[in-house]
Amino acid sequence: MDKQQKSYKQTAAMACLLFMLVVSIAAWMTYQSVEGIWGMLSFVLVGILCILPWIIPFFVGLVVGVLSLLKILTFDVYSTALQISRIEPSWMTHTWVTLMSITGFLLSLYLTFEIIMIMKGRKYQKKGIDRDLALVNCQIFDGNPDSDVITDGVILIRNRVQEKEIPGLITAVGKASDIDVPSGYEKIDLDSQFVIPGLINAHCHLFSDGRPMKMVKMSESAKERISKLLTLGIVKRIFKRRMIVNINNALNAGVTTIRTMGDPEDLDLIIRDEVREGKIHGPRLLCAGKLIAPTGGHGGPVARTADGTLEITKAVREFVRKDVDLIKISSTGGVMDAKMIGEAGRPQMTVEEIEAACIEAHRGGVMVATHCESTQGIREALAGGVDTIEHGADIPDELVEQFKNNPKAKRGYTCLIPTLAAGMGMATLPLEVTHITPMILANGVIVQKEMIKGMRKAYQTGIKFGVGTDAAVPFSTHYEVWKELKYFMKYSEMTAREAISIATKDTAEILGIEDITGTLEIGKSADIQVVDGNPLDDIDTLGRVKKVIVSGTLLDKPHVTELKSQLKITPIDM
Repeated sequence: MDKQQKSYKQTAAMACLLFMLVVSIAAWMTYQSVEGIWGMLSFVLVGILCILPWIIPFFVGLVVGVLSLLKILTFDVYSTALQISRIEPSWMTHTWVTLMSITGFLLSLYLTFEIIMIMKGRKYQKKGIDRDLALVNCQIFDGNPDSDVITDGVILIRNRVQEKEIPGLITAVGKASDIDVPSGYEKIDLDSQFVIPGLINAHCHLFSDGRPMKMVKMSESAKERISKLLTLGIVKRIFKRRMIVNINNALNAGVTTIRTMGDPEDLDLIIRDEVREGKIHGPRLLCAGKLIAPTGGHGGPVARTADGTLEITKAVREFVRKDVDLIKISSTGGVMDAKMIGEAGRPQMTVEEIEAACIEAHRGGVMVATHCESTQGIREALAGGVDTIEHGADIPDELVEQFKNNPKAKRGYTCLIPTLAAGMGMATLPLEVTHITPMILANGVIVQKEMIKGMRKAYQTGIKFGVGTDAAVPFSTHYEVWKELKYFMKYSEMTAREAISIATKDTAEILGIEDITGTLEIGKSADIQVVDGNPLDDIDTLGRVKKVIVSGTLLDKPHVTELKSQLKITPIDM
């Protein structure tokens, strides 16, 4: 037994003794006898049974409990407890029964919540993979930008494997005339629909679904109080359930891989492990856990505060020990936490602090992504050796080569995740819709235009960049990742073919999982979406997903639950 456990037990014992003493004194004052004291102490113990009528879930306990108190039902727990304790009713017995009734009712509410969570959770339980699949009569774009579309195509997916073999891998891709479908494969006729790799969202948060959040106007102290609530078990259960809904909404929209960039209480890591273990159904998850931010820095309730190189090194070590897939830091401020117009993107970490995070993360085998919303922030992040710059800003010519050749980065180069969807809604929708302040709007417009400039410069100069939407922030949903591709095309000369390749092949390479997913090739995971139309001609086709396959598991009729308040966003003018 460690010292902390021993301390808890001692505290509990002292609390029980103090409670018994208070009851004894009150019983003496009420009954004026030793028998009254013993009777009341025993009634306290036996009276706990008064909880029983109330604990039936779904408000049935409320009815049963009231009927029991009114003695309408045949059983009367209160009278039984009095008889066992051999004590006369008094204000003390009535008070104790009232407390037990309230406690029982609260337990009933908790049981109701647990049952609902279990029932809803079944919807996301992963069903066993027990069939090999053959997608036939389809058109295939494999994700490589130079690949021709395969007409009358066939994709074979093997799910029934021997021990130690990996299920859900692609075993053949090509024309029907070149591939024989083995016996035992279930043929799925796609009626000439298009098959492309599943999209990858390299920047999102699972704690919210993209609806407007009133937290943006809250004071720092109010946000801190809310963050403390996230440590409560029942609150964590609610958030976890919400996060599972969000990843499945993304999956049903054709997103087969997600990288989380800061979520509370390691819940993203827990969900990731449950997906990997086959307990729940979901996309492939790469998770950062909490992000690391300096005191007063960008991150709010999902940040682990650390200052100076020693604290940051320690924080990185903690997260590496938790088996995170990457480290997320906030090296600059953001739109939501700026205190004046023009402050968003102000550098908040020193180059030395950034470098400390990168050195320790790279030693632990993981990459570092940084929240960065200014040109100066980019300059300092590159100097520190980060692997991906999230959001970004205008990129001066002298920094282009440093992106492509950054010896401090884990792989010798740094990439950009522009997240154009992140601020598009808040920068363009009216204040009465977004519920943000005029200052946040002004900063949002500045940062939004800077991100567009950064993406455009990356495209023009060959800096490697990928797709991330910052889904969870207001008006950026988990199921509209494909719109990021549309923004790429609007603000550059990019074709739909290039955009899809960036959202699949290039983003997989940025995340270091190109050997697993990103293209439809033999030996890679069957992460696939089937769309109604040719997305190479009409990018809006990606919003009409007909089937989704992730790691070989088929969603035959994917369904997205859209936000009721979702509004059409008109992209910002440049």
